[in-house]
Amino acid sequence: MIAANLVVENVWQQFTRGELSDLARLNPIIGRSWQRCRQLQVNPLGLDTSHVDPLQLNRCRLENKSLLDAARPVIDRLYEFVRDTGFQVVLSNEEGYLLHSVGDPEVVDRTRHLGMIPGVSWSEAAKGTNAIGTAIEENKPVQIFGAQHYCQPNQFLVCSASPIFDPDGALIGVLDLSGDFRRCTPHSLGMVVAAVGAIENHLRLMRLTGNLYAAYRYSSILLENISDAMISIDNRGTVTELNSKAARIFGIDHRTSKGKKLSELLRGETPMMLRLLEDGRPYVDREIYIARTGKTIHSSASLVRDDDNNILGAVATFHEVQRATAAGRSLRLAPSMPTLDALIGNSPAIALLKERLQQAAESSSTVLLHGESGTGKELVARILHGLGAHGNAPFVAVNCAALPESLIESELFGYEDGAFTGARRGGQAGKFELAHGGTIFLDEIGDMPPSAQLRLLRVLQERSVMRIGGTQERPVELRVIAATHHDLRRDVAQGSFREDLFYRLNVLPLRLPALRDRIADIPALAQALAERIAARMGRTARPFGKGVLDALCRYRWPGNVRQLENAIERAINWSGNAPSLELSCFDLEAESAAADARELPAAQLLVRPLNEVERENIEAALAPHHGNLQRTAQVLGISRNTLYRKLRLYGLSMQ
Repeated sequence: MIAANLVVENVWQQFTRGELSDLARLNPIIGRSWQRCRQLQVNPLGLDTSHVDPLQLNRCRLENKSLLDAARPVIDRLYEFVRDTGFQVVLSNEEGYLLHSVGDPEVVDRTRHLGMIPGVSWSEAAKGTNAIGTAIEENKPVQIFGAQHYCQPNQFLVCSASPIFDPDGALIGVLDLSGDFRRCTPHSLGMVVAAVGAIENHLRLMRLTGNLYAAYRYSSILLENISDAMISIDNRGTVTELNSKAARIFGIDHRTSKGKKLSELLRGETPMMLRLLEDGRPYVDREIYIARTGKTIHSSASLVRDDDNNILGAVATFHEVQRATAAGRSLRLAPSMPTLDALIGNSPAIALLKERLQQAAESSSTVLLHGESGTGKELVARILHGLGAHGNAPFVAVNCAALPESLIESELFGYEDGAFTGARRGGQAGKFELAHGGTIFLDEIGDMPPSAQLRLLRVLQERSVMRIGGTQERPVELRVIAATHHDLRRDVAQGSFREDLFYRLNVLPLRLPALRDRIADIPALAQALAERIAARMGRTARPFGKGVLDALCRYRWPGNVRQLENAIERAINWSGNAPSLELSCFDLEAESAAADARELPAAQLLVRPLNEVERENIEAALAPHHGNLQRTAQVLGISRNTLYRKLRLYGLSMQ
């Protein structure tokens, strides 16, 4: 073999110098490989300059975990046969990237400078002709001896390698046995091929038992939980099954979603079923808000476990919530809570609101949100809940304006069995009990009838609830966020809202700016709304046409963000398959006419009481100066003493 190696070395020298050489004297596999190396411009004299990236190596090992699990026991047995003979056993993935190596110290130290270590590629493009790279190219077992290696530093080696195929016949790796060619034995390649056979048998067994068992476990859970829509994931959060109804609810593509991470499909949201993999706690009939599509779903989920209690994955079933009740019932959980990023814009008004929300989140004090209809009061309430210390607890929203006066007390405070005709057997917990440990959001609090106001005041004072028809106080620990578009001070003066309740609610007042007061935010807000609406409708988001954003910025938007959202949804519908949303699709003239019709009866209210205007001006001047009374007084054109007096008069905070 030494003489044959000298012949190959002579041919190699001619070939690498570019001289005519008789490649027919070589094994055809070697000849083809050398020609590929020349085309790839591999340096035949080059030394190893490979760099090992530990993060990439760990990631690659995780991606090939099944191969490593099947191969390691076989590699250990193979090494026992060649121990103390100057050889090492090497495993690579399907691209020639080394994953694992074990061998005698003398050969490991000698090959280290060649880069024969985990984390280095031994493809032909990286290392020229070598057993690993050439086995991948030829798709069959090969042995590369001495000067047959294209790169001269590797020519002291003899390498025997065989490709590894998965049960579907796909190449997934290469097993290699390398050492000094002077110690070569005729059985080296045969031992490698036999070892690969053992690895492939192990992979087939793993596939068979894993698939059968997982299929059994998934099917048993699915039969118990299947409903309108279904998603199943494995223990890494990868989608294994979903139906078209599930895809529509989440706004994802049913055809391309299987095999992808659920967190990636939902782009940043943290689905409850992923939390289930972490904490191991199943849930039943939870109502969850999907911010990406604006949908609310009822969901139940269970873990899939093997007999050793190891988690194989999870299955969730769900359906959309039909908002048939006037109460606007919602028990939505923290993982679906929006963040401050949901408040789109960088105008001074929005920046101040975000700052105030961060400050309010650090306490549990009651918050009163004030803003016109359509400014996003419920969105702000959800953000505040999610930012707080109890963001994982329930969030219960109640629309006080939508509840009939005869039902509002039973909805808020609950009732006992037999409390009134038609009462549910066993009684029912009210919204305050459901929100225990979390947050209750009382929307349109200004429309609450006086009788309910009195009971609400008592709950806020005592932090306990007595159900209708009951005798037992039930303690409740929660945060109260109220919201209104009313001027509650005027309602107090007119006697339609309790003064003591107002002061209980007005601990941390937050004013939400109207859209016309933050015109600079409209372009970014319109773009975000267009993308969300398009996803909800199953359409591709399209850009705005020329002049559209300027026109949207000029419009007054009396209906605020809600009106802007409706206008964009109408434009998406009217635009058909056009490449962009043009101004004609928005029909702003109709919007203006509707706005004029709404505002016409209010023309008489343009003249407002001076004290009301003065109070609002003082509030507006205080905000940007963060309580600096000297600067606030200068802006208002009054003395500091006068400002002190008016702050006391209107009950305004100096902070």
